[in-house]
Amino acid sequence: MQPSRRLFLRLLAAVGVLAARRSPAAAPPVPIDAGAFARALTAETAGKPLRNSAEIALEVPLIAENGAIVPIAVETTLADVRELVILVERNPTPVAARFALDPALDPYVSLRIKMNESGEVVAVVKTASGCFGARKRVQVVVGGCG
Repeated sequence: MQPSRRLFLRLLAAVGVLAARRSPAAAPPVPIDAGAFARALTAETAGKPLRNSAEIALEVPLIAENGAIVPIAVETTLADVRELVILVERNPTPVAARFALDPALDPYVSLRIKMNESGEVVAVVKTASGCFGARKRVQVVVGGCG
């Protein structure tokens, strides 16, 4: 007996139903640890206070249409930049990016990050003379991390 197209489609639908039943449910959203951002910032600055600097230009949108793609640019005129770290206040993992910079390079980075919800974006610039920072608040319209 040659199988018909109708029988094939029924079997295909049955396999799809079984696969849907066996697939795990969507993972629950990751709860945001209220102290994770403060701990990450303290770890990045080695416990020292972050000094705000006018020599750091942090470009972020005031309102992000989509939290999944938030454009960021950081540039600094500080001397002897060794590392640049970007932290996001309300993300499950606060450290969004880390760049080890060679002294021969211009200290400029541009990227897109994910933001779970509205909050502060902090750029930490590590130099030979300490840690400097700039921060700006971003309003997220549509979430990206969860």
